Amino acid sequence: MTKIFEHIRKVGIKASPEFQKKRLATHGLNVGLLCDHGCKYCSTVAVLGRNPAFRATTGMTAAEAFDAQVALIDPETPTRAAKHAVKLKPEDTVMLATMTDPYSPVSQKYGLGTKCAKAVLSNSQASLRILTKNAAVADDFELFANHKDRVMVGLSVTGPVEKEHLVSLLEPNASSISDRLEAYRQAKQMGLRTYGMLCPLLPGVASSALSIREMMEKILDFEPEDIWLEPVNQRGGGLIKCKDELLAAGYRDEGYLLEEIRDREIHHLYVEELVDTATGVARELGCLEKLKILVYGNAKDFCCDDAAVIWL
Repeated sequence: MTKIFEHIRKVGIKASPEFQKKRLATHGLNVGLLCDHGCKYCSTVAVLGRNPAFRATTGMTAAEAFDAQVALIDPETPTRAAKHAVKLKPEDTVMLATMTDPYSPVSQKYGLGTKCAKAVLSNSQASLRILTKNAAVADDFELFANHKDRVMVGLSVTGPVEKEHLVSLLEPNASSISDRLEAYRQAKQMGLRTYGMLCPLLPGVASSALSIREMMEKILDFEPEDIWLEPVNQRGGGLIKCKDELLAAGYRDEGYLLEEIRDREIHHLYVEELVDTATGVARELGCLEKLKILVYGNAKDFCCDDAAVIWL
């Protein structure tokens, strides 16, 4: 059962050079420090591991809070976001969100996704890019429909439908892949702008050519403006958690593949193969111009077809 802690921050809408480099947004807006989707591969814990707010608010480190199923949210985020939004320019894009899911169950309880979206849309002319793993975002489609030219809707698709039983183990409190795709269908039906986010694509779960083809074909049905794709990150203990969860459920082959890519060299090879596979599939489907593969590293250190890679 999720334990909810509140922590009031000073930050609201913040410039994000990283997401600008990813070509996703100029600014980020997060509703807290840790959401309750419980994704085993979550890298937020590694990024914010030294943030004193965890110890001060929960009495735990970030890693301990994650293991204890803690959600650390900031119910005053929308108020600050509204104040910050007036400073945005029409050419700016705000990403809701870059770390904590704005439509997770706890975020829904506080109405944070809706309130933050309204804060941006009502107090600026900036664009808003939504990213979530929760189909509850569809409850806000009427709101978004009033700002069709400024809102882009994306739901992370982390595996093909046939593997959603595996995905549910690794993302225990997120919506099923089927429900996320249904939310996409509704977005298209309402004429909303959409984009694809295939991230992270774990070996044994979503990295094969067959899996990537199925996911891309599903997303292309919704006429996305672009499709972003990303390998799983090595930061923190996420890979260990994923491996342990899969092994405990009897998925030994998938679990051991995750154990293998903890090795730096093998992870490097996994990234190269994923890039080549995704690029090849996109070429076959005629959507290479839409594909953006996010890779942390330098082109000179990799041997792969980087036609669609954004080097970070």
